[in-house]
Amino acid sequence: MLENYSVSTVAYAGHSFEDAIKSLARIGVRNVEVALIQGAIHELDESMINSDYAIQIRSVLSWHNMKCTSIAAHCEMTGENCADLLLRRVELCIALSCSRLILYAPREVSWSKFFSEARRAFELARTSGIKILIENVGDRKSYLLNDARDFTQFLSDVDTSVVGINFDPGNFLSHRPELDVLEHSIASLSVAEHLHLKDLTLKEGVWQCCDIGYGQGNYRRLLVHAFTNKCMPFFSLEQPLMLERDLYGRTRLKSQKQLMSIADIESRLKRSIQTINECYELSSVQS
Repeated sequence: MLENYSVSTVAYAGHSFEDAIKSLARIGVRNVEVALIQGAIHELDESMINSDYAIQIRSVLSWHNMKCTSIAAHCEMTGENCADLLLRRVELCIALSCSRLILYAPREVSWSKFFSEARRAFELARTSGIKILIENVGDRKSYLLNDARDFTQFLSDVDTSVVGINFDPGNFLSHRPELDVLEHSIASLSVAEHLHLKDLTLKEGVWQCCDIGYGQGNYRRLLVHAFTNKCMPFFSLEQPLMLERDLYGRTRLKSQKQLMSIADIESRLKRSIQTINECYELSSVQS
């Protein structure tokens, strides 16, 4: 049975963390990616990322016998603010015994400058066994990490003992719509230490999140390839159901009035998990 994956709480944006975890437990999830993503979670405030909140998260997960395997704590980091923001997120990982911290790639700053400014956080992550995984972003701006053409240079610039790549094919769809998502996703399998599985459809100029395998991410081919060749890294099913993007990849969080029910969210997640398992089983037959 496939077990090397987690499910992100971002699907439950607008619902409480406790309700999200109860729901994930009901559908058999044991590994959780805690989503603390600015712009994708209602009423998320930077001040929430502290030791008190970590205690709450840990208590809820422990009650349901679940584990936090990654934290996606995206925010816009610059050379000026990264020292404090990154340190706070590393400390949260430590409090949750979580070994993966996922962050958007920086922009308008060199990696050497970024690393230098946040050196204390990187050193704490290293000594604590935490890997900081940098993710390609979904808007049309240019970042230090955009697509497969950047992998080699990026990995040569960073200290790979503490920094790695989290590739997100869903973000790639809106970031580089002119390129082949399957080609770049397959290329990521040889370098990425973690993947986000997020599928999107483009309707009337708006990118909408859909279930895995039902959008433009070409996930069925990607998953069968990865499972058949045994090159699939640990991954997280990430379905930001309350988020949409315009043609420039700029995000908009839907209002609370459009909130999906817990039952509907569970149905959507189970459909994606079914597709993932079908691809895994198909790869077993082919190999």
